[in-house]
Amino acid sequence: MLKTITKIATQKKATNRFNIYLDDEYVFSVSEDVLIKHHLHKGMQLSEEEIEKITQADFFHKFYIMAIRYLSYRMRSEQEMRNYLLGKDVSNELIEEIIGKLKTEKLLNDEDFALAFLQDRILHSSKGPKLIAQELRKKGISDEIINNVMKRYTKEEQLEKALKLAQKHIHKKSSHSFQKRMEQLKVRLMQNGFSKEIINDVIAKVHSDFEVDPDVEYEKLEVQADKLYRKYRKKYHGFELIQKLKEGLFRRGFDLELINKYIEMLEEER
Repeated sequence: MLKTITKIATQKKATNRFNIYLDDEYVFSVSEDVLIKHHLHKGMQLSEEEIEKITQADFFHKFYIMAIRYLSYRMRSEQEMRNYLLGKDVSNELIEEIIGKLKTEKLLNDEDFALAFLQDRILHSSKGPKLIAQELRKKGISDEIINNVMKRYTKEEQLEKALKLAQKHIHKKSSHSFQKRMEQLKVRLMQNGFSKEIINDVIAKVHSDFEVDPDVEYEKLEVQADKLYRKYRKKYHGFELIQKLKEGLFRRGFDLELINKYIEMLEEER
């Protein structure tokens, strides 16, 4: 049974939407785009199937516009878009339609997204390739795309980033031995996603550029040793106390020569 459009009225609160009256009764509303696309006009007759098709087209258009707005803030991965639309209670079938249209219009592309994401991280962070790849995986980017894109992060750029981190670390005030600080630096670089090769190059560079002052190292040793001595003397005595003290200082990365110097001083005082 056909129904006739008897009235088309602009909505008061949304001037780009129109209420459609069939046989003098309000039945549905559509966006301006859908109105134009389906050539809706007064006197037009519609079947139940046509009404269903138009309302579905309007539903699609509504969420498609929401997807466009979501993209307007920044680029998105397919998974991010899918999760966003799922959060809006959009059906899986409609989500795939919207994503398909966005991809056709080149508004959604995981490879472009991954490349832009990588470039942003290189420019604004100190993250290595492994950490960036991990972030991309969480955004649903395939390993194939990740492997392709990560080739753009050159070894020279990685080394530059890692060295900047190392410089900040080594110039921070610390009571730890130089060796201990190198161990901490290795961990920090690993946590930031740099490879063993880059880490080893950075550590070698720091060792060659940074001159360790034995007097400063000994001052740090004294601070650590005094704390350990006060702790161990409650439980250990004599040779056992000295051995525990040596072991504790050695674990903290102090040079054996400096440790023996402190032990000699300690024994002289005793």
